[in-house]
Amino acid sequence: MRSAPASSPRAPNVRVTAWLLASAGTLPFLAAIADAAVLGAGRVGTVQIYGALIASFVCGMHWAAALFAPQTLAVRLFVLSNVAALLAWLAALLAPQPGFLILAAIFVALLGVDQHLRVRGLWPDWFWKLRVAISAVVVSACVWIGLTA
Repeated sequence: MRSAPASSPRAPNVRVTAWLLASAGTLPFLAAIADAAVLGAGRVGTVQIYGALIASFVCGMHWAAALFAPQTLAVRLFVLSNVAALLAWLAALLAPQPGFLILAAIFVALLGVDQHLRVRGLWPDWFWKLRVAISAVVVSACVWIGLTA
């Protein structure tokens, strides 16, 4: 089994860049909370679609990890990521309340996959910490919008 690339002299810059971009990716979710609180749930549909897009992006990362995984894990990653992406797009088509709650569940499940990838040595520890922090924001936002929509 090949493992995640070793640290390189560029690693701190890569980490900072990853943290900045991932943090910026939470802004639409945070804006949707503010928008829903002020204007009601009528305009959160765009962020619901954005949530499906982000879930699909995470699924794509799992496909990339499958390239370095043993065959049985790789097959599971391919299947689970496809199922999660399809469910995320289904959630985007639903009304905001069930849609955002389903997205929250999908992001929790994807984080479970990330934990497994970290334990197997396919995700570095710093990336796991990033995924936990960003997922906490995204899941909280999806639950809040889902419960108040």
